[in-house]
Amino acid sequence: MDMPPTIISVEGYDTCRPEDDIKSELINHFNSCGEVFNVILREDPDSPNLDRRALVILLGEGAEEKALQLNGTEIGGWKALVKVEPEEEEEDEETQRYRSFLFDELTNDRRFWYGVTVRGYDTCLPADEVESALKERFSSCGEITHVFVNTLDKLTNIYFHQKEGEASALDLCGSEVGGGFKIAVQRVATIFSNRPPPSSSPSGESESEIYFGYSIPDHMTELSGLIEDKVSAFKRQKTSV
Repeated sequence: MDMPPTIISVEGYDTCRPEDDIKSELINHFNSCGEVFNVILREDPDSPNLDRRALVILLGEGAEEKALQLNGTEIGGWKALVKVEPEEEEEDEETQRYRSFLFDELTNDRRFWYGVTVRGYDTCLPADEVESALKERFSSCGEITHVFVNTLDKLTNIYFHQKEGEASALDLCGSEVGGGFKIAVQRVATIFSNRPPPSSSPSGESESEIYFGYSIPDHMTELSGLIEDKVSAFKRQKTSV
């Protein structure tokens, strides 16, 4: 039986530092506790800086105990305050409806209907320079609606307004960008490039076998933090009324 994920909170870092630097430090520090599934850093709603608390999601047996042993240890010159994140209270119906609305809205946002994943460029460049260089390279393909530079996985997702833009971008696979770097281009997971598993079998019975070939649209993972920020703000507004 699979172990449930462990969610820990970490405080103590300089909230003015770049998000990717803090994420990289946390991944390197906690990978001895198990598989680091995700690191979530949110913006502070009351300042231009990051929130003082990061969430680290760990997988594996004994991850919680191992993570707690790192409480008070130093990470790149700062001391980590490590706590196990308590289970969230059950959301009321109104908040659940709002979360569902945000999820559906983002799922069907046409800005993310067509897109490609790009690898192979100079990953030593800052994220803003990568974005600028790739926008220039792919501008001939059509209107670009969104660019997401993933510095940890060393890839960039580029989305287009039209399907023809996606097709033209795929044709650039193997071309060069930024000083002779040969890029690899493939279709990104969107609501059109892959389909969710069927809810029932053709006979009407519930589907029980494992369904292969589906992945969550990439933009849902990229922007999941945005949904959580909006839900948190919604909860704060409700409690202040």
